[in-house]
Amino acid sequence: MLMGILSLVFRSKLFVIGLAFLLIAFILSAIAVFHTQVHHYSSSGSLRPGQYSLGNESFENSYSISNRTLVLESCNATVGVLSGTNYTTYNVSGRLVLHPSDRPTVNVLKGNVSYVYNVTGVGYPASNLAVPALIFAIVGTIFAWVGLIRVFRGGG
Repeated sequence: MLMGILSLVFRSKLFVIGLAFLLIAFILSAIAVFHTQVHHYSSSGSLRPGQYSLGNESFENSYSISNRTLVLESCNATVGVLSGTNYTTYNVSGRLVLHPSDRPTVNVLKGNVSYVYNVTGVGYPASNLAVPALIFAIVGTIFAWVGLIRVFRGGG
């Protein structure tokens, strides 16, 4: 009984074409999610009172950022750190390690601060394949359903 239904379903050209589209969509999406490159960016320096945007905008926009670390060191300084929409003020006496969620802006209110900012980004060079994979998946699903409906209605 089951083998009869399966052989009937797989005789439908629309169903087989739909499965082929779904297989292609699966392969394209599997290729799209593989990362092949890990990139690092680092900057360091000394900051006096004022406002500073740290990091490299083109680097952070080009890659999916997996880790950001901001290390601030001072004997006695007051700094404000803006990361995304979160602004926090710190009194830095010694070493302070932060993990900002976005590219940080440091506002030195009092004293001098030395900093080290490290960013790790992952590249997905084939991520553009996700869009055609989605289109193939939608088309394949439609073809497969139409093929199944025709088989069960007796139209093959």
